[in-house]
Amino acid sequence: MSVPTSPSRSARLVPFPLLLVLCGTTGAFGCSSSSSSPSMTDAAFGSSGEVIGMQDMHCVGVPPIVVNPSSCAGPATSADAEAPAGDGGAAISEYGDTMYNNAGDDDDCKYSVSYTDAPTVKVNASMTFKVVVKKLADGAPETGAAGSDGENVSIQAYLSTMESHVLPNTTPPMKATESPAGSGIYTIAPIVFDQSGRWVVRFHLNENCADSLDDSPHGHAAFFFDVP
Repeated sequence: MSVPTSPSRSARLVPFPLLLVLCGTTGAFGCSSSSSSPSMTDAAFGSSGEVIGMQDMHCVGVPPIVVNPSSCAGPATSADAEAPAGDGGAAISEYGDTMYNNAGDDDDCKYSVSYTDAPTVKVNASMTFKVVVKKLADGAPETGAAGSDGENVSIQAYLSTMESHVLPNTTPPMKATESPAGSGIYTIAPIVFDQSGRWVVRFHLNENCADSLDDSPHGHAAFFFDVP
């Protein structure tokens, strides 16, 4: 089980909610690291659910991890989110803090992640996320993260006030599509939030890879997201 490498990030005790897979159409928008804002190139997409707050800076001054495709060993499971039990006997999550705004760096300082959404977020209405992922080490797009079946870009999404309340399943099931190919831009749909409130949306990348090695391609980044 890997442990976050950032010296500014400590482990927290949190339960592991149900992992839900996301999914796709097409489009493009810019990406960012923790020190910049996303550059939007698709006027149809904004961030209507974005929660404005202090910009996360946990990767500033921290050497980024260079991901190694050969460190992708086996599929990720719920156990990949937990380190061995601490003194109190409870599992210790390796997830970092949930971030404000719509751009930041993943928990382990491997990727910059930004998102937009469309159309305007409403309860029980189908919507789409666009997620842009770039490697922090060299700024190159993280390509192929969704896999050939579109199931390797996924999320955990739950109400921040009730972690047991997660996104409902959709028909057809959610899928992720990278478009254009090789861009590191992932369109994810359909997504339906079934309740108003502040949600936590955690994007998982390269979900086919276990997160047991520090340089595994698997990555995760969580944002607060408001549904009116």
